[in-house]
Amino acid sequence: MPIEFIGLIRTKPTSELNSASGGLGDDIIDTAYVREFAKAHEEGGFDKVLIGYSSSSPDGLTVASFAASATERLGFLIAHRPGFVAPTLAARKTATLDHFTNGRIAIHIITGGSDTDQQRDGDWLDHDSRYRRTDEYLEIVRRVWTSDTPFDYEGEFYRIKAAFSAIKPLQKPHIPLYFGGASGPAVQVGAKHSNSLCLVG
Repeated sequence: MPIEFIGLIRTKPTSELNSASGGLGDDIIDTAYVREFAKAHEEGGFDKVLIGYSSSSPDGLTVASFAASATERLGFLIAHRPGFVAPTLAARKTATLDHFTNGRIAIHIITGGSDTDQQRDGDWLDHDSRYRRTDEYLEIVRRVWTSDTPFDYEGEFYRIKAAFSAIKPLQKPHIPLYFGGASGPAVQVGAKHSNSLCLVG
């Protein structure tokens, strides 16, 4: 299995050396910094950069789109929490971005381990229920990415009729899926759906 070197991109300078710059505010997005930081990763030979997710952070798809416009080869691993965008819409949004980045995106599924952060976005499901929802979510996303005909789906969390997308990912058979988690449900769902399973707390 090939080794990938994956960095981390933020939207403003933030580290233990300049922690004062890590708070929220009007200056949370520094476009010049994102552009140069992405270029530095590309010139440094990184395969991808992770764009993180939290209930208060900038939108990862938009950050990836901007950073991709400043680079030519660098890939973008976009953290995504199932449950806040309909899976059919998520499939179309990511497939569209896959084309505009010339197949340079991958999706890092993070179901969510912090009840507090989940609740900030209005999600009150418990830990194991979130993983059951993620399982359904990824089944639908992958079918939207790959199905040549409309399909119906009825599960515990999602019910759709005649789902279909004219836009399919540029990457085949679909956009790579990475998965984070270490609990029993995380390992089970991640092994079922992902290209790469990252065991984290």
